[in-house]
Formats: sequence, C-alpha cells, structure tokens
Amino acid sequence: MVPSRHSLKQPCFPQCLDWILENQREDGSWGLNPCHPLLVKDSLSSTLACLLALSKWGVGDKQVQRGMDFIETHGWAIDNKDQFSPVGFEIIFPNMIKSAEKLNLPLDLDLVNLATAERSLHNDFTGNIGNLKYMTEAFGELCQWKEIMVHQSHNGSLFDSPATTAAALIYHQYDEKCFGYLNSILKVHKNWVPTIYPTKIHSLLCLVDTLQSLGVDRHFKTEISKVLDETYRVWQQKNEEIFSNVAHCAMAFRLLRMSNYDVSSEELVEFVDEEHCFSTRSGKITSHDAIVELHKASQLAIHEKDHILDTIRNWTGIFMEQQLLNNDFLDRKSKKEVELALRKFYATYDRVESRRCIEAYEVNDFKILKAACRSPNINNRDFPGFSVHDFNMCQAQHQKELQQLKRWFEDCRLEQVGLPQQYLYTTYFLTAALLFETECSDARLACAKNTMLVTLVDDFFDGFVCEDELLNIFELVQRWRLGLEEFAQIPYLEKKNAKIEYRKRWDGNYSTVRYHSERVKIFFSAVYKTIEELAAKANIKQGQCIKDHFIDLWLDLLKCMLVELDWWRSQTTPSIEEYLSVSSVTIGVRCITLITQYFVAPKLSKDVLESFEMKALCNSTMMVARLLNDLRSHKREEAESSPKNIVSILITQSEGTISEEEAIKQVEEMLESKRRELLGMVLTQQKGSQLPQVCKDVF
Repeated sequence: MVPSRHSLKQPCFPQCLDWILENQREDGSWGLNPCHPLLVKDSLSSTLACLLALSKWGVGDKQVQRGMDFIETHGWAIDNKDQFSPVGFEIIFPNMIKSAEKLNLPLDLDLVNLATAERSLHNDFTGNIGNLKYMTEAFGELCQWKEIMVHQSHNGSLFDSPATTAAALIYHQYDEKCFGYLNSILKVHKNWVPTIYPTKIHSLLCLVDTLQSLGVDRHFKTEISKVLDETYRVWQQKNEEIFSNVAHCAMAFRLLRMSNYDVSSEELVEFVDEEHCFSTRSGKITSHDAIVELHKASQLAIHEKDHILDTIRNWTGIFMEQQLLNNDFLDRKSKKEVELALRKFYATYDRVESRRCIEAYEVNDFKILKAACRSPNINNRDFPGFSVHDFNMCQAQHQKELQQLKRWFEDCRLEQVGLPQQYLYTTYFLTAALLFETECSDARLACAKNTMLVTLVDDFFDGFVCEDELLNIFELVQRWRLGLEEFAQIPYLEKKNAKIEYRKRWDGNYSTVRYHSERVKIFFSAVYKTIEELAAKANIKQGQCIKDHFIDLWLDLLKCMLVELDWWRSQTTPSIEEYLSVSSVTIGVRCITLITQYFVAPKLSKDVLESFEMKALCNSTMMVARLLNDLRSHKREEAESSPKNIVSILITQSEGTISEEEAIKQVEEMLESKRRELLGMVLTQQKGSQLPQVCKDVF
C-alpha cells in the first residue's frame, strides 16, 4: 500500500502486489498455509488487508470479489471466542473496515456492525496491553506519528513491524530509514514480507531451544555453539533484535546462562515491574510467550539475593496463575505451557521432559502476532522423526542395561535382605532419565547399583536390623580398607600370591572373616563385589587405581550413619550445624555422585579430585538433597520420634518460639539458597577451573 515516492498513483513495491494476486487461496482468502480451523479470524484480517491493497491500486477485480465472498460467509468468526485472535484484532480489523468503506468496498452491513460492536467491547484494550503502538497502522492519519517515530529503531523499523513501518511511509512522511528497512526485507524475501523482521537471532534461538527440548542437542554441539557465540556477541552489544522484544531477550538470557555464558540479570531490570512491561511507554512487544519466557528466565538465579529475577518470578507467576483462573488463553497449547511453567517442582528429569516435548510437538504449529506465522526451519517433520528415532535408540540401550542390572540384583540376593525388586526399576528409571546418552552406560550402571546399596544400608540404619549387625558392616568395610593398605605395602614380585589371598578372604572363604548374620554376609558381599567390579572398570578409564577412594566414600557414609544411630538411640538432639555436617553425608549423594564421576569424565587428576571446586560442588549437592529429603519426610519421622530431621530440630531448639510452618519456611529458604549456590557453580566459569563441565553437570 506504500505509494511510490515519484508518483502517488503507483505502488512503491509492485512485486508485493503481484504476490497478493498470485497467492489467494482456493476459498478466496489469504493467510497461513496450511491453514488451521481456528485461524478464521486471522484469515479474515489477512484477506481484508489484501483487498485494501488491491482496491487501492485498482487491480485484481476477480480476486477482490472472491475475497469479499469469503469475508461475507465467514463473518461469524469475528466475535467467536473459540477462534484464535491475532494481536490487536479488535483494533485493527474494525479500522480496516473503515478504510474499506472509504475505498467503496461493498461490505455486508451486519459484518460492519459486528466488528464495531467487537471494538466497543474492547474499549479498555489500551489499558490492558502496552502493544498499542505496535499496531498504529490501524489508526492511519489519526495517529500521532511524530510521537510514534520516537521509537524508530537503528534498522529503520518501528517495533520491527513491516506493517507499522509501511504505515509511517503512507500516512506520515517519506522517511529514508523506513524505506531502507522495507527494502532490506525484500532483498532477503524478494516479494513477500514476514509479520516481524528481523528474526534471524530469535529463530536460531528457537531452533536451539527446540533441539534441547527434544533431547537431541548433543548431536549438534558445534552448530549450537556457533549460534550461542553469535548471540552472546550481539547480547554484549545490546543489539535491538534481542533487546527490543521481551520474549527474545528472556530466551537469550535463559539459553546463554544455561550454556555457561556470563550474562547478568541486570539486563532484565526493566521487566521487574509488571506495569512497565505492559506500558505503552516501553516501546517493547509483550505477548503471552514473553511472560512464559520471562518466568523461565527468572528461575535461573545464581546468587542468594537476586532482586531482579526474584521480582520477575513473583509477578509473572501471579500473572499466569490469574490467567489460569480466568481461563484467559488463546488455545489449549498456551494453557499447557503456563501450567508447565508454574509447576512447583524443584527439578525435572531431562528424558521425561524430552518425551513430553516429542509427544506434544506439532509440525504445523504457529505463533499468533498481528498475523499467524510459522517457521519452516523449526516446525517441520524432520525433528520429531529424528527425535523419536534417537529416543528409541537410547531406550533400547537402557532396556539391555536393565536386564544386566536385574542379573546383578539376583546374583547379589538383595531381595532376600529387604530391597524389593520394584526399587530396581525405580532407581534405574531415575538414573536413565538424567544420564540417558548411550555412551554413559557404565556411569548409569554404577549410579544405579550404588543408589540401591545406599538405600538398603540406609534402611538397615533406620531400624530394620540390630546394632551389632550395623557395627559388623562397618567393621567389615574398615578391615577391607585396611587390607587394601596392607596389600599396597607388599613388594611388587609378591603381589600375585597376595592378591589371591586377598580375594579369598573377601569372598567369604577365609576363616578370619566373621559375619554377624546371613543378612550382613549378603549385604557386604554385594558391596564388595560391586565396588571391586566398578573399581576395575574405573581403573581402565582413569588410568589409575581408585578403589581406595571408593571404599573411603563408603566408610565415611557408614561412620556418619553410626553417629546418627547414636543420636536416635540416645534421643539426643544435635545442633543444626552438627546435624547438617553428618546428615548431608548420610543422604548418600556424595558416595553415589563421586563414584559416578569416574565413568562420565575424562581422566581426573588427584588435584582435580581434591580441588576446592569439586568439594564445594559436592557439598552443595549433598545439602540440597538432604534438605529436600527432610522437607518431604519430616511428618513420618516426627511420628517415629526420630531426631533425624532438620524441621523437628529447628522446632525443638526454638523451645516453642517457632511453629512447624515457620520451621518449614526456614528450611525452604536454606534449600533455595543452596540450590542457587549449586546452580551458580555449575553454570559459572570459574577462573582457573580444571573441572570438566561434564562433571559439573552430574552434580
């Protein structure tokens, strides 16, 4: 509709007019292909816009008539609440009808009245949404264009919207930057124009997000790294393509931070205020997607106090909860996204999330802006096909490993000492949901086996066996460790015979080994055989003997369990500091995670293993696990009169000054602080760090 700068009677971009003439759909409408049954409003809006363009230049009489017929037969959708509404439909469509009247397009009177009534119904539109300036083309000559031009971007556009920018050329004055912006689009797309432009960075970020969500990003590490490097470069330059759009900015922050780039939450400071985020003064495009993206980004706080992200998290959460109450959604998919974003989970399992995303993937998905739009680079058939194949390939490997694990479980006779076989499936499922890659087979099996053994010994110490048996287990592991030290002192030439004696002793055939019960014998034999097997595999991978470290981890676990046992038997209530120093070990995470590390990482030197960073990561992980456990189990343990829970200890030590609810709140605050501390260590590149990222990710 932009006239030529040389003649007001000629179109400035005739190739776009040709595109309209050549792309009318069979039913007489224009719009997204393939269409969607809930996009009738979008088709009405797009069709009327095309009719205005054709009528303005007096071309395409047949197309105009077919378009008029479509609008007349589908006018029912104007006020239909089940139909998806393009952004600003209630403003733009009635104003297009006014423009059609000026061009003498014979629109049905009922249709005009319906559109006018719809606009009257939404008179408070400007008070609810700050996107009004984004749709100023609706007001034509009535718009205060001088005020709007204040928001012109460096690329020459108004709000990255070709329609709004073109309207400025039509109704305001010729502007070289606006003209240059529209020309730059046509250089790329030849004769058609997207709803929003530029979109390169955002499209690539959506592509990365899609690959990660589907669980196949590991196959595209080089390509993803290039995209994120470029995004980080333009982030540092405060590029308008990112910072002029709330959703783009929030997504860039989330993906960059989760990929270990140094991005500050200070860049999101203007979104801490809900009113400003939706304000017409902000000049930023805010949408449903933007609120969801802001909420996701707000969950990546890595400092104990992060006012910006905390405030964003609070108001976006309240806003989306209100949407749920009011059922204020474009569609069921949007509602599902909000429900997922508001889940009160402390963590999610990668593979479970991937499966959900694969099943929810829609090849013909679209976004609703001022018109519906679709990205063929993201919404295509290749991604779900490839993702399903990859998922099935990994799952086939997992099913083979599960059979190996069942044989190990039966050989160790663990069911005879109180561990139900169902726990085998639960443990392996949770392990495979996190460490799912096919190359992580040894790590998965090591993690699952240790988890089951730690669970079993924890049950023992929770009162299922007598104290003498528990002391016997500790003594056996201690003697095993001492025997290893003795073996280490034997001259090299004598080690072969010594090794035979060493193995005979711990296979239960040596007269000096005393088991208090058959239960102790079964359990210790399982631990011994498992650690020997895992240590042998880890020795090959790491190129060093680390069996002593494995046994030391078990010894530390058992020592702390004996301390807890003493508290429980003597009804002693430890201090918070004493309790956490011991219970963070007995939760078992240290033992399980550090042994697993040897199977996922490249060769780890002694310096790395004993580094402050490794210890700090481990300590934070242990604390998070313990606090989560105590929040979930305090009711049960209170009924058992057990002092082994931080909630009950806080209440006891307060001597009645704090309630159970207050104690729980304190623990939740401690948990959130430790969670952020852990996330910060995993996502932040420490200066001089030698710890591989794959090790951090396990934590």
